Amino acid sequence: MTEEFWTEKQKDDINFFHNNLRDFLSNPLYKLKYMVISNKQIAGVFDSFDAALIDAVSKFSPGEYIIQQVISNDETVNFLFPAIAFV
Repeated sequence: MTEEFWTEKQKDDINFFHNNLRDFLSNPLYKLKYMVISNKQIAGVFDSFDAALIDAVSKFSPGEYIIQQVISNDETVNFLFPAIAFV
């Protein structure tokens, strides 16, 4: 992960996700889903990345959230996806 591109808030949210991943994986409502996290809280859980992104962009400013798929650490891929909303 290229940390210089993440905001401090996003780094905190990533740490929250990784610290709780074992619990998330054991919950059938979360496993394999896409989770929107903001302020170290789950803001939503979705079946697709697109649905998670649409929801997150409608609620938060850029840098105010992360989206992670609830899969094992071995499968996790972190990337920075700057979302731009056109009005």
